[in-house]
Amino acid sequence: MMKAKWILILVSLFLINCNIGDASKEDCSTVSCLEMGYSIELISKDSEANWIIEKVYTEEDIQVLNAEEEIVPFSLHNGNIWIPASNSNHGMHTLIVDELEIPYSYDFTEPDGSCCDFGDLKDVIVPNNEFKVSDFQLEIFL
Repeated sequence: MMKAKWILILVSLFLINCNIGDASKEDCSTVSCLEMGYSIELISKDSEANWIIEKVYTEEDIQVLNAEEEIVPFSLHNGNIWIPASNSNHGMHTLIVDELEIPYSYDFTEPDGSCCDFGDLKDVIVPNNEFKVSDFQLEIFL
C-alpha cells in the first residue's frame, strides 16, 4: 500500500512538471515591453548633431501626418521623435518641422516571437534625403 502511494506521488510530480511547458520559451507575462513603434532622428550633415536639439525645436514645432493627412501622435525625447505604431505597422507619412516637409514610407519585419519583438523597420523610403535604418531607428540627414 505504501509503495502504491509513492508511485502515485512520483507519477503526479512527473505530470505536473510536464504541464509547466517548454522551458526554452520566455515567460512574457513577467516582461515589461516598450510600446511598438519607431524613432526618427534628424541629423545635421554639417555638424552631425541632432538637428532638433541644435535648432531648439519643441513638440509644438513638429507634426506627423499620415497619407490621409490626419495627425499621427508622437512624443519627443532627447531630440528623437517616437512614433507609436499602434494604429498601423506600415504607412506613408510626412514629417513636418517648422516649414520643412519630409515624406517617408516604412514597413515592419515579422516579429520573431520573442517577448518584446514587434519587428524592425524595413522597406523604408525617404525620397528627398539620405537616411539610415537600424532596427526601429530611422536617421534622416538634413
